[in-house]
Amino acid sequence: MTAFVAFTHPREAPSLLERPVPVPAPGELLIRVEACGLGAADFGFFQLDALPRTPLIPGFEAVGIVEGVGGGVAIPLGARVGLTPLASTCGGCSLCERGLERWCPKAQLHAWHRDGFLARHVVTTERSVVRLDAADEPSSWAPLFATGWTAFGAVRATELGRGHRLGVIGVGGLGQLVVQVARAQGLEVTAWDVDPERRSLAGDSASAQTFAADSVDALIVCTPSTQAIQQAVRAVRRGGALVLAAASPSVRFDLSLFDTVMRGVTLKPAFLGARSELDELISLVRTGAVKPVVTTITLEDVRSKFWLLRDGGFPGRLVVT
Repeated sequence: MTAFVAFTHPREAPSLLERPVPVPAPGELLIRVEACGLGAADFGFFQLDALPRTPLIPGFEAVGIVEGVGGGVAIPLGARVGLTPLASTCGGCSLCERGLERWCPKAQLHAWHRDGFLARHVVTTERSVVRLDAADEPSSWAPLFATGWTAFGAVRATELGRGHRLGVIGVGGLGQLVVQVARAQGLEVTAWDVDPERRSLAGDSASAQTFAADSVDALIVCTPSTQAIQQAVRAVRRGGALVLAAASPSVRFDLSLFDTVMRGVTLKPAFLGARSELDELISLVRTGAVKPVVTTITLEDVRSKFWLLRDGGFPGRLVVT
């Protein structure tokens, strides 16, 4: 038997449960999870009136060791790998052909269509994993494979060049990585967060004041807050981009159609990115230009500390080890 954490009823905190160790099918791997990132999207499942599947195991990103392989898998036993949420796509639609496979209508995502990674053992596809070095530290690498990948894709989506001014709202697990990636690419960053401990992750450029109107060339919203999104559209200069990088299955928002259209603001989503962008992010981590800040808890502590995802009070990304 092996332990896992899952939502079993709507609007109830997840429970620590047990099940038999899963068996990988052809093309799949059995992973012993060493570290799994948790964030606002995972908390969003708690707020749903109906779960997309029951039991629902959250966790979109992880690092683990290969302990079993199905037929046709080239990755060896004992390898350390990063786990991304994208388990499979159709591979033949126009989105997949354009490198936008993450939006494929037949995409299978962990923690939504398939079990997430908040477990001692999980099964995933070879397509969803990234080979790591044996020395890569699991808890600091776990946030890269959904949160970090999305952060890199969000910065790329702004289409800003070196020296332009980028605003970031929310300096949590996602926002801290957006700030680091943006600075590594030569952007001038100003970040905002209500929490002074989180603002400290952005250094001297962080502010406790909301952005003034027309103050940044582009802005990335890293919190699932309707108020933040509404404020952000006014902060972006005319003709700039507003990038929504935080996702929650329970959040809805509305914007002023007049403000958005008449000021020429382009609204863009950010979720993961191209495979080449994940490779670029890993290179930035290996050079030390990007270094995730994490707060770790144990799998047994998830139920009692689950509310940290709502209340904050910790720096960086919450990682379960």
